[in-house]
Amino acid sequence: MGNNEEILLLFRKNEQQGFRLLYASFYDPLILFATQLLGDAEEAADVVQECFVDFWANRRFNSLRGSLEHYLYSAVKHGCLNYLRNTRRREDKHDVIREELYDEEEGGDPELVEKLYRSMESLPEERRRILHMVCMEGMKYQEVAAQLGVSINTVKTQMGRSLQFLRKALKTDDYLTLLFFLGKK
Repeated sequence: MGNNEEILLLFRKNEQQGFRLLYASFYDPLILFATQLLGDAEEAADVVQECFVDFWANRRFNSLRGSLEHYLYSAVKHGCLNYLRNTRRREDKHDVIREELYDEEEGGDPELVEKLYRSMESLPEERRRILHMVCMEGMKYQEVAAQLGVSINTVKTQMGRSLQFLRKALKTDDYLTLLFFLGKK
């Protein structure tokens, strides 16, 4: 790994060169570390990139006291823990939604569920797929964009159009119920 002090000095002289050296020195080891914590290389790469961006954008190199290496590993560890906590919350939320929507024995409204599905089925295929991935599978817009090979703005636009269509297709109470259950982003 590169000399921590050299990286910090280079950051203060030329941020782009400092960032390049930081990236070359720490990216691969941090990816391995984050992958061990998350069990997923793609998510690990996202967490490491977010930590690098935060380090640079918030100019952490100017106020860093102590070891750069220690700071980076701690930042990645906390990023991974936040990711896991948010993922668990999202999965728990979707489990509750699924139970409430689909469990007719527990007092779910089968007519409302059928109406919601009919309305969603009338969406164009791409919008329906994006809505399902975001709302039912709990995927982030970035994840959906990467999986479908479209821009994140396309995902946002399609989600907005889907919700606008559903608002027109459903009665106000049913639409509000849909938003509550789907946890509109």
